[in-house]
Amino acid sequence: MDKVINICKGLDINLLGKSEPILQEYSADMVALSPIDFKWLKPKLLVQEGDCVSIGTPLFCSKQDERVRFVSPVSGKVAHVQRGEKRKLESIVIENDHLANALPLPQTISDSCSRSEMVEVLLNSGLWNLIRQRPFGVIANPDDTPKSIFISAFDTAPLAPDSQFILENQKEEFAKGLEMIARLTNGTTYLSLRNGTDNRFFESIQGVDIHYFKGPHSAGNIGTQIHFLDPVKKGEVVWYVDLQDVVIIGRLFLRKELNFFKKIALCGSAVTNPAYFEMVIGSCIETLIAQNVPEEKVRIISGNVLSGRKIERNGYLGYYDSQISVIPELQNREVLGWLKPGLHVFSDSFTFLSKLFPHQKYAPNTALHGGHRALMMTDVYDEVFPFFILPNELLRACIVKDFDLMEALGIYEVVEEDFALCEVVCPSKTECQTIVGEALLALYNEIS
Repeated sequence: MDKVINICKGLDINLLGKSEPILQEYSADMVALSPIDFKWLKPKLLVQEGDCVSIGTPLFCSKQDERVRFVSPVSGKVAHVQRGEKRKLESIVIENDHLANALPLPQTISDSCSRSEMVEVLLNSGLWNLIRQRPFGVIANPDDTPKSIFISAFDTAPLAPDSQFILENQKEEFAKGLEMIARLTNGTTYLSLRNGTDNRFFESIQGVDIHYFKGPHSAGNIGTQIHFLDPVKKGEVVWYVDLQDVVIIGRLFLRKELNFFKKIALCGSAVTNPAYFEMVIGSCIETLIAQNVPEEKVRIISGNVLSGRKIERNGYLGYYDSQISVIPELQNREVLGWLKPGLHVFSDSFTFLSKLFPHQKYAPNTALHGGHRALMMTDVYDEVFPFFILPNELLRACIVKDFDLMEALGIYEVVEEDFALCEVVCPSKTECQTIVGEALLALYNEIS
């Protein structure tokens, strides 16, 4: 098979608690939209507590570009406008009336709309924020024309949702969404597939350049796919859209319907019955967790265990997330645990005997298994970092904010999640993702 890219470096982390292919409906009474989910966004509030809203009502917009609006995914009433330090807007909580009343959609929605008309439709409907860009991983600029667009049809992160199950009964919407998104670039629209799986549906889609990836995580990361197919250089921009976000856009043009439902995988070793739940973006998960997670001492993560965000039991699903991962919280540090054989403890080194059983599944907790220490020069990052980039050198350049060196080493190709596996194997327990994120923000502010 041509166009197969073999990712040799990486690391698969096999965890217990994979979601069973069972779909249940979940309708939350409270739904929240949080500016925190949108990288480096400066929000401008457009509603007040007590206001009645419909699906599609703008809740806030971007101060950098007020055309980029963030709309309510449900109808109901604004219950809370939550603010943090210095009155920073943290979230707008909507009391869901379960009536699904929606604002009228733009009249320009059409299969034959031009690129400019499509941009206008996505901006007016509040779906433009589903499109993000590299470098930086921020919401795409509507005034840019990307050199290419990427969609990944698979995910290799721990306990990631099954794309075949996700697209069940939604293939027509996905195909339409892909067709419309392809109009946003004069270049190539790339569709990345997992080699060795049933890809007949994806292969039937016209107008996209299909490539197959095989190998361990992070073969499914959009950054890895961009690096191997169309690397980003200084001054260039590529866009990408998540699998289920393509469906939401396709639904708008195919059904003339603004619908923010996603299939979310509730997974992890602390979940009694891991399964899929259809819910609205931003749903409160309190009832869902109460019904499926009996333990109190757990870590709840919106997203995967490598790069997701910790939330509380009464927290809300992240805007771009397609899974909720739940693992046990560390109770007490195990005394001299490193002296034990460690048959049931995940390790990428031969510290534990579990290294001899690569296909074994694990139930990890939040233990650090060691303490923070000075960053050591070691080759462990190179073993799991699939880019043709020097991860140690780039990380050190990020620490000292040496922008010229960061650019020379490929900072425009990476975001935080690309260094997640480096964190897993790091003997110094260095928070690589935090370091990269802070450096990217400093560079973004420098060149903006």
